[in-house]
Amino acid sequence: MSTMNDAALAMLPVFLPLGGAAMALFAKTLRGSRAARTLEATAAFAGLALPWIALAALLPSAMAGGFRFSVSGWNDAIGITQRFDGLSWLVDVLGFTGAGAAYVYSRGAGPKGPHFTAIFLVQTSALAATASTTDLFNLFVCLEVLGLASYVLVASSGKGGALLAAFSYLAVSSAAMVFFLVGLFGFYRLTGSLSYEGIAAGLAAIPGGGGKSAALSTACVVAAIAIRVAVMPVYGWLPDAHALAPHAISAVLSGVLIKTPLFALGRLLGFLPLGSAAQALVGAAGAVTALVAVVVALSQKDAKRLLAYHSISQIGYIVAAWGLGTPAGLSAAWLHAFYHALFKGLLFLSVGTIADAAGTRNVYELRGAGAALALAGDKGRVTAIAYAIGALSITAIPPLNGFSSKGAISALFKGDWRYWALFAAGACTVASFLKLSTIFLPPRGDAARPRPPEPAEGFRVTPSMKASMTFLAGMCVVTGLFSRRIGAFAAGMLGAGGGLSIPSLWGGAEAAKTGLAVAIGAALFALAVSSPGKAIAAAVRSRPRSFAGLVVAFAAGLAALGALLVRLQ
Repeated sequence: MSTMNDAALAMLPVFLPLGGAAMALFAKTLRGSRAARTLEATAAFAGLALPWIALAALLPSAMAGGFRFSVSGWNDAIGITQRFDGLSWLVDVLGFTGAGAAYVYSRGAGPKGPHFTAIFLVQTSALAATASTTDLFNLFVCLEVLGLASYVLVASSGKGGALLAAFSYLAVSSAAMVFFLVGLFGFYRLTGSLSYEGIAAGLAAIPGGGGKSAALSTACVVAAIAIRVAVMPVYGWLPDAHALAPHAISAVLSGVLIKTPLFALGRLLGFLPLGSAAQALVGAAGAVTALVAVVVALSQKDAKRLLAYHSISQIGYIVAAWGLGTPAGLSAAWLHAFYHALFKGLLFLSVGTIADAAGTRNVYELRGAGAALALAGDKGRVTAIAYAIGALSITAIPPLNGFSSKGAISALFKGDWRYWALFAAGACTVASFLKLSTIFLPPRGDAARPRPPEPAEGFRVTPSMKASMTFLAGMCVVTGLFSRRIGAFAAGMLGAGGGLSIPSLWGGAEAAKTGLAVAIGAALFALAVSSPGKAIAAAVRSRPRSFAGLVVAFAAGLAALGALLVRLQ
């Protein structure tokens, strides 16, 4: 149990962003005055910077194993139970790093204003609450707040289709959360408790651990959260939402939002009799997701949609490691989740900036991106360098961070089919980013003589945009160079006594494997840009996609998971 001081500190990452959101809403009443702008900036500082002080103070407790507490000191039967431990601390670090960088970028690129700041901070607060909850109903509330904030932020771009993408995400997610409530009711009916510990104790007292009712309740909860994580087959909402959202929101959605529910689910499954089986099944789906999604990404011509499918692929790596259900697997999953938040956030911001500067997101049309950026005020090539660092990170080129985290995950699967699935995904990632990087080539043919693409009217690469990208690029380099220390720290926080197998940056089998992946990726790139390759890509892009398809995919996934868990119970 915790002291009152510990509990108060643990709630600050939740309450500070909420307080900031309230200040931002009050700033809206001041109608654009200097006082309103000052108050909005203060709100953002309170919600995104001050929580780091609380996290620093909580680090010793988290390293010592953490503590459990009930919000406001209420009895567990009626109160909200939380646990702040190494996992909570690490997920909070992931969340506040990604959110802070994205918010700084939005100060230059938009969206702006007190309303945006308030919704953004509410989302950040919900992320922190999700990371430490040990109460099933509170988890439902946190996920719903996360979802509602995300729907508004996706729609805030004002782009054609953004509102529809947000509504599609809202509709399918809300339908899935109905099944979450069905699972919640099932556990409450069996055990009379909503706390994880109470559910575990109640199921242990029932012969057969609750039987089919417990198995189906587990399936409902897992499937509902899986749709938030965007693992196959329930990923269909993500490409439109991430591609059409404002660039800063795309960075948060990809870098933070789809991972936090996964770690929260892992905390819950650790208390359930069928938790390990459910985790293994979802983990296997993750390995398949990593490969299939990157093949679809390779077929895309919209630069942000290509990145969106890569988000699905990279979450596949994370889910595969998480699915092992071991401290080492969880440590590797967090390491790649954190590194992915850095390099994918960087890619969404840099590619979004390039697309705005050039006036198009079509990879086959966009050429001369460097010249377009210079016209938009980025004569120092900050955006281009940031993109290069992000691309090298996601393709696992040493000494950048993606090389270390992907190597740590691969080491967990040696001799297993998942090892080769992830290797193939890595080769396809190389091909995909070779394709995307052609935007920096000079214009071809007749287009080579006119001036470079003109930026969108009034578009400028502002200092805050450059600062955000510079920070993320620097973090990709620094975390890559110090990956063994970071990996050892994460393993210690999560109880992985044996640590992680982080590959050497300067040679060895993992570096040789990377060289092979690059060679295969180059060959796949040549195929992808050939006439037959473009025809195949067009066929993949034109495959039917609809809201009905999302619902059918969720129903099929839920039915399959439920049937397998019933069989295993």
